[in-house]
Amino acid sequence: YGTLRAADGWQEEYSSTLVSLGFVQGVTSPCVFHHPKRGLVCAVHGDDFTLRGPKRELDNFEKELSKKYEYKVGGRLGPGPQDAKQGTVLNRIVHWKADALEYEADPRQCEKVLVELDLEDSKTLATPGLKPASTEIAEDEPLESGKHTLFRAVAARCNYLAMDRPDCQYGAKEVCRFMAKPSSLSYKALKRLGRYLSGRRRLVYRYSFQKAERLDTYSDTDWAGCVKTRKSTSGGVAMIGKHWLKHWSSTQASVTLSSGEAEFHGLV
Repeated sequence: YGTLRAADGWQEEYSSTLVSLGFVQGVTSPCVFHHPKRGLVCAVHGDDFTLRGPKRELDNFEKELSKKYEYKVGGRLGPGPQDAKQGTVLNRIVHWKADALEYEADPRQCEKVLVELDLEDSKTLATPGLKPASTEIAEDEPLESGKHTLFRAVAARCNYLAMDRPDCQYGAKEVCRFMAKPSSLSYKALKRLGRYLSGRRRLVYRYSFQKAERLDTYSDTDWAGCVKTRKSTSGGVAMIGKHWLKHWSSTQASVTLSSGEAEFHGLV
């Protein structure tokens, strides 16, 4: 337990079990499975299994799984009177509504950021981050060593929160670029992100039931947006119909020589 081989062994174990039950393993992600005959879809994260499908098939799956493993059922969301209307998936909160599903990030993450930065009663800001001016970069100094641990811990928490908060994605990404060598300017940016979150502690997505078959992906770049390195930032979002599925913001690895080159990099 606790070794890389243990993780590989567990993945091989549950994959073999699901395949033996008729599931087909995903090609792009081996942690996603679907059962073409039963209409079941399963996503695995560590030892957490999340399934979607008809009630009868879910009942049958639980019976079959009980022959192999000991497990706990966290709850089943659905429209029926006996179904739960609220549940958690990897600490994310999901609500079942009559015409939609609502989803929000783990609210404790934002609370912990504010507590660790001592910003619980601070005034909020309208934006999560600003690009530093060239004069600020020139005057930037290494952060005092006593704050390195705090900076890295809070920056990592913000980066985790940003997976469910697209409004914080760019600000968190910029802060995390200084993990190796924190500076006073990066700490200031982290505090600004915290003050932004103090006024927007929750972000709830509402996924109204819809019919959509096409995946739309939007991308854009900020050419040479980093004043210090002249590197560009790629950003984008993937949607099905009106539903947001995924977003990203990342610094491009190389320095592009034109806006067209930066756009092409971001598109790829």
